Amino acid sequence: MDCVRIDPLISLVQSPSTFPLLTFDLSPRNNKGRLAMHLKCLATTLLIVHCISAATVTVKPEDFGALGDGKSDDTVAIASALDSCASLPDDTECRLVFDSSYLSGPIVLKRSKTTLEVNGHLAMLPRRKYCKINSCSEPLHGSFISNDAGDCETLADEYHTCMSDIKIVGEGTISSTNPWQWWPCKYTNCWRPHLVVFNSIKNVEITGVTFKDAPNHNIEMDSCVTSRLHDFVITAPYISPNTDGVNFYGGFDSVMENVVIDNGDDCVSVVPIGETNSDVCAHPELEDIRCSGGHVVFRNLTCNGGHGLSIGGIRHGNVRNVTFDNILATGGQKGSTQDEAAGGGCRVKSYPNSTGVVSDISYNNIEFQGVYLPIQLLGHYCPWPCNTPDGESAALFTNIKFNNIRGYGKQRNTVVEFKCSEYEHCTDIVMQDVSLKARDDAEGHMTCENIDSLEIDVDSLPNQCS
Repeated sequence: MDCVRIDPLISLVQSPSTFPLLTFDLSPRNNKGRLAMHLKCLATTLLIVHCISAATVTVKPEDFGALGDGKSDDTVAIASALDSCASLPDDTECRLVFDSSYLSGPIVLKRSKTTLEVNGHLAMLPRRKYCKINSCSEPLHGSFISNDAGDCETLADEYHTCMSDIKIVGEGTISSTNPWQWWPCKYTNCWRPHLVVFNSIKNVEITGVTFKDAPNHNIEMDSCVTSRLHDFVITAPYISPNTDGVNFYGGFDSVMENVVIDNGDDCVSVVPIGETNSDVCAHPELEDIRCSGGHVVFRNLTCNGGHGLSIGGIRHGNVRNVTFDNILATGGQKGSTQDEAAGGGCRVKSYPNSTGVVSDISYNNIEFQGVYLPIQLLGHYCPWPCNTPDGESAALFTNIKFNNIRGYGKQRNTVVEFKCSEYEHCTDIVMQDVSLKARDDAEGHMTCENIDSLEIDVDSLPNQCS
């Protein structure tokens, strides 16, 4: 039986008078045939109820008063549509479908098994109206799409999740409105929301949609477990500040694949959760999940104009077990802000006075076309304006591998830069089958500082520090 098809029967099943045969008379005067008919009716009814509980209920903002004209404020209608899902059985998926064009303030998902299907255009209200709904003064609140904390559980590995089975799917667009009202906040220190922030969710899927002109980061996955992000597009001008593509903070069992990103900051990044909590994570144990990040696979990505495939910047905490595979990264576009602090390639970075360990990182099968620096290890990362004081500690970079890396950089000579910290030297760095050239097909050079163990096969170019 196809359970989805029986949604219209929900109202019938909820009415006790719908099935009068469920009141049985089992006295001897009833023959076996009639009893069999009653039992068959009961079995069929129970099957219907079971199927309904596992069904999908579809709602639309228009059902709750949205105009969907791309001009009116549909915040209340969208919130009401999501509120209507709360009365559904726990094992029923609530699917909110956006087929037209909508303007909204913050959208908060409040229950598990919720899907946003965006086939039209879902856009943030302009900044002046968005901040009337949300104060725009607290950096941890008011992202465009986020989730509320539900009933939290502790998994076998002591990781906490509070919701499950959240999806963003469709063929439409999720965007800001008038992004140039937001981007100057980079320099004036006013707050900017991210497009999507998901926190402590088990089973996340994002696919199909286009994310456009984020005021700040596009997608932030915070302490999520079993995330599958695939087959979508992120786009913002190369000059747009802090428009990171996808950031993974903490969490584990994450896969991101078949994604194209044009933006003005990190294409993707992996950062430990609790990185700013120096009281807990200043000297973290390797297995301390409160200070951990990683366990991510990136494959089949295209990264254009952004700042690269990043681990960090690390402040406090550990990042382990991250794989990058089959990726094209480009630079040199008009407006691109790639430079030494934002090289556009493989980059592992930590702030001054950092603590923790970055280990088991693998960059495989990557092609670079004109990025500022194809390979970087930065033990003292602090781009202007640097507000992090120096100290006498640094995160350890160890067991980092670069395999089958091809292409060319933008500079006249340097294509590999290992600038490890004087306080914590890099160890167990491996380059295999690397072939990188500088601009205009010139020979590429490699610079090395404070690296204790570097293994390079003889066929790689460059193959020695200069």
